[in-house]
Amino acid sequence: MLDSSSPSTTSFEVEDADNEFDGIINFRDVGKTVNDFLGKKVLKEGILFRSAKLDDASYRDRLRLTEVYGIKSVIDLRSKTEHLNAQEKHKFLQKSLPLKIPGISYTRIILPSRRFELFLLWQLSWFNIFKFLLLYPLSRPHAISLISHHALAPLGLPSLSLNTLFYSSPSISLCLSSLFPPSPSPSSISPPPPPTIIHCTQGKDRTGLLLILILLTLSIPVPAITHDYHLTNSSCPLIRQIRLSEVREVGLPDSFADTHQEMVTSVISWLEETHGGVDGYLDQIGFDEAKRQRLRAVLLWEGEQQPPQHQHQQRDVKKSETSIDISPPSSPSDSESSSVVVVAIDMSKSETSI
Repeated sequence: MLDSSSPSTTSFEVEDADNEFDGIINFRDVGKTVNDFLGKKVLKEGILFRSAKLDDASYRDRLRLTEVYGIKSVIDLRSKTEHLNAQEKHKFLQKSLPLKIPGISYTRIILPSRRFELFLLWQLSWFNIFKFLLLYPLSRPHAISLISHHALAPLGLPSLSLNTLFYSSPSISLCLSSLFPPSPSPSSISPPPPPTIIHCTQGKDRTGLLLILILLTLSIPVPAITHDYHLTNSSCPLIRQIRLSEVREVGLPDSFADTHQEMVTSVISWLEETHGGVDGYLDQIGFDEAKRQRLRAVLLWEGEQQPPQHQHQQRDVKKSETSIDISPPSSPSDSESSSVVVVAIDMSKSETSI
């Protein structure tokens, strides 16, 4: 969602029997989650992980990530403003551990894109656009609440996610390509992928959307994709209270603290209706069949790397009952947008972005 004017000073250690970390929440091995749900080996385990932000990781957490899980790479989807807030919070709390974990390679890919931010701004009336521009330099929290109330909340999580797919395709393509190491030459065998964590702030919307897209690309059964997506809601009450406080802080309804019941079916229906399925969308954003085959080789269990059957799988999915319009609105030209003050969206707090 949107960034608040100052970083939250909340630092927590989660005492939850189901959570193995002191300061990392919503962490899981996606391969193991899917395999356990399906009762068979479909995805490689120990390769692709997801979580919320890693900023509050304790020393014990860091050792567990690097020594137990062997994490070598992190794909961070947060905005520049989110990173600045994290640095301010880190300095305020006078933490001795660095924000970045030594021995791990970090890739920052901002999701959603500036085009999406402009799309959100253009959901406001002219009166509210001028009001936002006046408020932003004086009272950023009030400006962000204006966007939350008049743009984010009316659109809802599914529509925000679909518009992220529409407006942020270069970032999404880059995220997918970052999951496999480049080959030295076209004829050479790709080196094994490093164990990678994908995260945003809450690990719910942006991370959730990207994982839905990845699992669809791998032809994972829809019930397993839905299961992984909704596991975020199974956290302890304390963690949900943290999410609630974050969405309320920026003026969003409580529903934004949880995953959305129709998210997976909405994404599948939109891909089917607009691109003929996930492969058509990926072709359009530049993640072609050759790259998809490399992704399958990296993540699918041996023997599961057959050509996908996306269309048949997706047609069996019940259409979402929610009508979601993602037609491009009339929006400012590039020259106009350069003069517009655009809010930096924290798609992880309100995770309205995914």
